[in-house]
Amino acid sequence: MVAATLQTLDRGLAVLGLLSETPEGLRPGELADRLSVHKAIAYRLIATLEAHGLARRLPDGRAVLGAGLIPLAAHVEKHRLSAAAPHLATLSAATRTTSCLVLADGPNAVVALVQEGGDGFLRVSYRLGFKHPLIHGASGHAILSARPAADGDLPAVKRAREQGYAMTRGELQPGAVGIAAPIMPPDPAAQPAEAAVSIVALHEFPADAPAHVMACAKAISEIW
Repeated sequence: MVAATLQTLDRGLAVLGLLSETPEGLRPGELADRLSVHKAIAYRLIATLEAHGLARRLPDGRAVLGAGLIPLAAHVEKHRLSAAAPHLATLSAATRTTSCLVLADGPNAVVALVQEGGDGFLRVSYRLGFKHPLIHGASGHAILSARPAADGDLPAVKRAREQGYAMTRGELQPGAVGIAAPIMPPDPAAQPAEAAVSIVALHEFPADAPAHVMACAKAISEIW
């Protein structure tokens, strides 16, 4: 038996989804067409979301996502990142490297949590908020490898899908070697992978490094 849904809430969430996929914004008529509803309903949906800060209208009438989503997302991410931090610390200690947790943000990957580590004075450090395309770097390849296979997948992504982790050399920083594993969503077929754990160093890793990274990613996926 399929549970009944609240139609207005369902439509409002659908609007947020469409706006998240269209950063340039959508006009009420365009939203109405995509939702298969009357234009007046689209106007009311936008007005309701706007009243709660979840959407805003540009001067030309297009609707875009509102700043009210930021504190909501920040609260969720803060909780998840706090839960992941001890696992990153364990990973850095085991591999003697800097580790980080990366989140997918559209076509990009964003560093959301960093655990410093390494030996001596030569160590790699990533700043929080550092962004790079998913198609570059071990963490981006790891996230893409956990998504359904696509015709345009890079060879590195296909390789990561086969072995459970990605490895790159010098893609994001000259001389740096990175290993990353995806944090798998509960249902990969229904929800795209959105995060990965990675380690980075200015030297080659020992043979057991990928196993440590995959174990960390698995541990985090079980608490998320």
